[in-house]
Amino acid sequence: MNVGRAFVYMVQQPGGLGKILIGGLLLFVPIIGWALVAGYFVRTLREVSLGGEKLPEWTDFGDLLVKGLIVWVGSLLYQLPGFLFSRGGDFSALGSLWGLVVFVVLPAALIRFAVTDNFGAFFDFSEIFSFIQENLNNYVMALVLSLVAWFLSLFGFILLLLGIVFTFFWASLVMAHLYGSVYAAREVEQANA
Repeated sequence: MNVGRAFVYMVQQPGGLGKILIGGLLLFVPIIGWALVAGYFVRTLREVSLGGEKLPEWTDFGDLLVKGLIVWVGSLLYQLPGFLFSRGGDFSALGSLWGLVVFVVLPAALIRFAVTDNFGAFFDFSEIFSFIQENLNNYVMALVLSLVAWFLSLFGFILLLLGIVFTFFWASLVMAHLYGSVYAAREVEQANA
């Protein structure tokens, strides 16, 4: 797993900055734009999980929208128990604990969805937990580095209020690469076994 590559691959390819610009601009468009960006995240994750790292084209917006909405629904279903545990917004230890569970498990569910293109993969917990266990070192590294990417994306807010949408989109591409790399490394290890 090439960790450093995840942070720069998107700007080292032809048209990469333009694709980041499109993604950042779409984040200014509530709901539809956000769903398109979530669909692009899934498409990028899938590309990397298959061993590539070329940023996908901004095409087939219907597919991006559908995939993005599926990601939202899956993520919302994961987070729903945490909302219920927190009693509609009040702080509770159980709600916080559930948030930690979601932080650890949801990325594996996103990987499974991106690879299978099947909504049910979000809830195939035996496969999800098996994937996490079999790839624990790379998976934990990807989670930690995803936090680093989100932290770095805050500099867009510091530098220029509007810049955060571009750095936020950049961070999502870093995460897509990290998560896809965990899957791709698994495939390579299984092929060599």
